Amino acid sequence: MEAIIANEFLNEFVDPSSSSDEEMEAVLVDRYAHPKVKGFIERVVYSYTDLEFKNNFRISRGSAEYLVETYSSSRFYTDRSYQGGRPQSTAEAHMLSFLWFSANKTTFREVANLFDVSLSNLHSTFNKVLSFLMEDVAPETIKFHKEEEEKEAIAREFEKIAGFPNVLGCIDGTYITARKPKGKIRSTYTNRHDSVSITLQGICDANLRFLDVYTGIPSKIPDSRVLKLSFIGSELQNACAPKYHLLGDSAYPLREYLLTTFRDYGNMCEREKKYNLKFCQTCVKIENTFVVLKSRFRQLMRLDFHNVETMAKFIIACCTPHNICIARNDSCDIDIDHINVNSYELTQTEIKSIDFRVVLIIVLRRVEYNVLLMEEKNVNKK
Repeated sequence: MEAIIANEFLNEFVDPSSSSDEEMEAVLVDRYAHPKVKGFIERVVYSYTDLEFKNNFRISRGSAEYLVETYSSSRFYTDRSYQGGRPQSTAEAHMLSFLWFSANKTTFREVANLFDVSLSNLHSTFNKVLSFLMEDVAPETIKFHKEEEEKEAIAREFEKIAGFPNVLGCIDGTYITARKPKGKIRSTYTNRHDSVSITLQGICDANLRFLDVYTGIPSKIPDSRVLKLSFIGSELQNACAPKYHLLGDSAYPLREYLLTTFRDYGNMCEREKKYNLKFCQTCVKIENTFVVLKSRFRQLMRLDFHNVETMAKFIIACCTPHNICIARNDSCDIDIDHINVNSYELTQTEIKSIDFRVVLIIVLRRVEYNVLLMEEKNVNKK
């Protein structure tokens, strides 16, 4: 009934016989064109040198062109079938605006003004590129290798670092600081530094390339629990069998397929110290990977999205071009050598003398011994 009355009112109001031109102008409000930067891509981006392009977009021009070409032929970018209205944004404009936003601490409004599009148009194209990277590119770019030859190649690269054998990857988690998600309780997403964040769990190879990523979990949840919740958690044992293993810090449970360091209680022997040193020299690769990722895509310093789903998609979308850049030898010029693993020095003879199978047995036996001690204490308490 209300809709019928409203329609009758509008018909009467816009009827030429009962309305003057002035009344019509009052109803039809002119569209206001907000001032924006004109021709930013043609006049500025095309004039960048290769170094200037990489400084602004954080990836090389070649890597950006590869992403544009792949996106333009995907199902997420389609040529508009109808005529009229504003000219359709190109695939290049879609991808470059996404990369500019990801690589700099900026806002959607600033990017929209820079690339001469409306705010709503930018949101639409951003979501298209986000879905393209998540659904089409990420599954082929971020993957845990299953072929034996690929596993052997990864293990050889890790062994070159410090002599640690049969390493299939390094695993760790990092905090991605974010605003409190809409409709969520702040304390749920508060980490040990009392800041709101979500956890990104990553597994990398020796070249700082992600083999697996999992995110969207509140940072209040410990890393060991995140591993259990992740998709790769239940597959690791089979993926690493029969001889391979991952390296992770002491936050993870000790398994045959997941090795951790000896805890230093002041009574470590030389063999355990040597093991820890070589472990840290190798496992530091995952820390380096996170440093490069966050340095390349500075929006990850603090996410301002309203919901966790968009945060998780954006993080994985950033990991995808990170891997593409690694594959194309598109390095990120930052200093990652400042991460000090240990000051303990080893000679080449000492390195070759470490029997990692014996060390693994020592680790497992220590765990069994600690479990027995805990059981004995519980019995005594009773």
